Amino acid sequence: MMKAILLTGPRAVTITEVDPPEPGPGEVLVRVGLLGLCGTDLGFYDGSSNYLRDGLKSYPFVPGHEWIGTVTGLGPGADPVLLGQRVAGHNFRVCGRCPHCRANRVRYCPDRSEIGVLGPLPGAGAELITAPVSTLTRIPDALSDTAGALLEPTAAAVHAVDRIAVTARDRVAVLGAGTLGLAAAQVARAVGAATVVYDPQPGARELAHHLGLTAAEPAADDEETYDAVIEASGSVAAVRSAVRLVADGGRVAQLGTPHRAVDGFDAAGLVIRDVTLHGVLSGLGHWDRLVGLVGSGAVNLDALVDRVFPLDGLDAAFARLTDGERARPKVLVQLDPALGGSADPRAGTDPALRDPADSRVLTGPGSRGAAGARAATGGAAAGESR
Repeated sequence: MMKAILLTGPRAVTITEVDPPEPGPGEVLVRVGLLGLCGTDLGFYDGSSNYLRDGLKSYPFVPGHEWIGTVTGLGPGADPVLLGQRVAGHNFRVCGRCPHCRANRVRYCPDRSEIGVLGPLPGAGAELITAPVSTLTRIPDALSDTAGALLEPTAAAVHAVDRIAVTARDRVAVLGAGTLGLAAAQVARAVGAATVVYDPQPGARELAHHLGLTAAEPAADDEETYDAVIEASGSVAAVRSAVRLVADGGRVAQLGTPHRAVDGFDAAGLVIRDVTLHGVLSGLGHWDRLVGLVGSGAVNLDALVDRVFPLDGLDAAFARLTDGERARPKVLVQLDPALGGSADPRAGTDPALRDPADSRVLTGPGSRGAAGARAATGGAAAGESR
């Protein structure tokens, strides 16, 4: 038997014992080390999720779609070299037969499910999960476990930057200094774009500054200023602001996910000013580039982690996720006690921000936390909905 997180209703979460899964053809068995929690998970926890409202997910289920782990078993046809490797993976499970899948456009598969999010498949909130080899990315030694656990959400930030074709000539505004926004801003900076992060929370702007980013509150004279705008918070106010901030002929990437309809959205303004709007779903196809950016130090993901909670601290983890005043945006849950801990602030949260009673900073086996050593850490940040 193994332990798994089970959501049975709004604010009803338990740890249950279930049979471990068996990997099928082309799959591996993974012992999950860390699980990331995001706004989507919070919506499932408190019952506000649009997935629940629209009948795309229903209780009870095992949540979780942001994870890192170690391969411990092989299904038929899986390469033995994967045994013992640290991996993370995207959460899409597709039919493999439709025209979209055959053209490698798997995010558009009409039969797509997403573990822990969409459809009947259980999520990654368990000690052991199975995953198709085709969904995995190997984690190099230079990346910490905390950084590896953040690859799934932040790969979407790379997608957003690429989707609106940001270049060094662009002025870029990023709305929201949560996990997605701070990742997107760092990626845009790596491209050479002049980038500003907007967030109403002083603590969030503080973390952006510590990451070497320019951060501010929106002002009236910023309107129609930016060649490219990335909305990364999902807040109604920010979605409206994106249209006001973008310049004539500019591009907007909607990266954050609003959990309700956005009244007052200026669609006419998009048309009149010839603005292009892109919705951004997932980071499929962008993981390798992100791993390179993190490994080089251009993107610091370790600095985004606020707390790592033990598995028996789930209610506290979700409570922390709702705290808009928390120091940094990302909350993680440790599923594998064998990971151990580290006091090295380069690997994640500064010791001054940790509560030793319920959280730790973790590095992976053999991990040197090199990315964190090459980029500034510190400060505070708010979260986002996705």
